[in-house]
Amino acid sequence: MMNIQTDLFHTVEDLRRQPLVVAYGLGVDSTAVLVEFQRRGIRPDAILFADTGNEKQETYDYLPVINAWLLSVGFPLVKVVRHFPNKSKKWPEYSSLGENCLTNATLPSLAFGFKSCSLKWKVLPQNIWVDRWLLAKRFWRNGGKVKKVIGYDASPKDMKRYYKVKGMEDEKYEYWYPLVDWGMDREACKASIRAAGLPVPPKSACVFCPATQPAELREHKREYLRLIVMMEARAKHRLEGCMSSGELLQDFERRLSEWEVKVRASSGKRLEILLNKRPVLKKVGAGCAGLWRKATKERPAMMTDFILSEGLLPVHEVEFLQKRVPVEIERNLLAFAEGGRVVNWHDFLEMFTEEDAIDELGHSCGGCVFG
Repeated sequence: MMNIQTDLFHTVEDLRRQPLVVAYGLGVDSTAVLVEFQRRGIRPDAILFADTGNEKQETYDYLPVINAWLLSVGFPLVKVVRHFPNKSKKWPEYSSLGENCLTNATLPSLAFGFKSCSLKWKVLPQNIWVDRWLLAKRFWRNGGKVKKVIGYDASPKDMKRYYKVKGMEDEKYEYWYPLVDWGMDREACKASIRAAGLPVPPKSACVFCPATQPAELREHKREYLRLIVMMEARAKHRLEGCMSSGELLQDFERRLSEWEVKVRASSGKRLEILLNKRPVLKKVGAGCAGLWRKATKERPAMMTDFILSEGLLPVHEVEFLQKRVPVEIERNLLAFAEGGRVVNWHDFLEMFTEEDAIDELGHSCGGCVFG
């Protein structure tokens, strides 16, 4: 008997069944989840990939590969979602995590020991999409929860992450870690992908991710390395781990002054929270000093220093980027704030990251970059 249509898109059966959403990263683990779903007869309702704008090109190249396979097995295609920051009159519009960091002269939050970059650029865009999804809205209205699939595998590293979030309650979502349930470690995931006739995808991560290992950095394309140098050069003056005692004192006094202004303007719960977050004077070398945060025996705090020591970029290129890029960004921001016309972030970054870009810019005047 045919299912009764309740609207143009979903049947009664659809609306009664718990919606199943895969948080897809275009990497090994989440691809193995899709392959195993097909093998085990489980069909997801939506597959979401949150694009930070700074994944490796090899990762983006895998998208048509997996979509072709999804189409062949009758699964929904990958839906690409993005974080769209609010427009500002103070700085040019940005559309990627890297542009966000360059605008604010900072690094991804993982470099400071936090994970809000993944929340802002990965989790939030997916949640916003689901919030607007009719199937989810109707299921929530009836008191149900959307089942969100997370691709943690059963290897020791991922199991540590799993135990931190195990049992986490959410009013909208029920989280499922199928690879853990199935006891599949990373090698088992790769084997499953190969058995399905698919190539194993590359590791999915932003090109400047603080979790990048030295061996992985050695394999980076030159354009990725240039972006890393630019990011650390832009943020260096604000990194506490790079500051002298005098600079730390000045930074402390600035933060304390800003905190006092907020305290005077606050009351109630907001005031209580602020009083527990009074700025403190940091010790020399105690804070973040680069994308790798702190130096270890294996590598320095700054990826730039590793790039230089390994000869991954010529010294003159690194020095050029360190000297030129922070100045040009500040010039761009100032011109924009004053109502001037400036190049967009995409074109700006191409000027400094594309092959031969450094040689070409090295012969141009400082005022030529921005129109």
